[in-house]
Amino acid sequence: MVKNRVDIITLGCSKNLVDSERLMRQFKANGYNVFHDAEKVSGEIVIVNTCGFIGDAKEESIEMILNFVEAKKQRKIKKLFVMGCLSERYLQELTGEIPEVDKFYGKFDWHNLLTDLGKVYDEKLSLQRILTTPSHYAYVKIGEGCSRMCSYCAIPNITVRYRSRSIE
Repeated sequence: MVKNRVDIITLGCSKNLVDSERLMRQFKANGYNVFHDAEKVSGEIVIVNTCGFIGDAKEESIEMILNFVEAKKQRKIKKLFVMGCLSERYLQELTGEIPEVDKFYGKFDWHNLLTDLGKVYDEKLSLQRILTTPSHYAYVKIGEGCSRMCSYCAIPNITVRYRSRSIE
């Protein structure tokens, strides 16, 4: 277990990846070494950014969380935090079912995650990120959420009403 190292695991869509990259930048600004490789986790803190949209994605997220619960029991990691769509959608259930997780956070609750670790969220860095994609491409998140309330879709229940990124 490497001290002062945070491993962020991203599951789901490219929007989650952008969120993880932005969170990585905040951790780096707070003096942490940050990594994004599920196969090479060795930090004292692991953050799993989950997907809660479809059944297979929910199952993958739960399996990943349980893998790190086991790693925590074996003292391979010290802290396990879960954020993202799954915890946004099923916060109460997850908290009761997987108490080994140190804390669950919603999709956009980065401020509290950092605060709970005694660190600060730097608003000036809010759009900066550490890219995890190959150097020839990166995702650009231009909008978030959905304002349609289709009976078959969970997105409006997970995220916010649609909002576009400002031109600035």
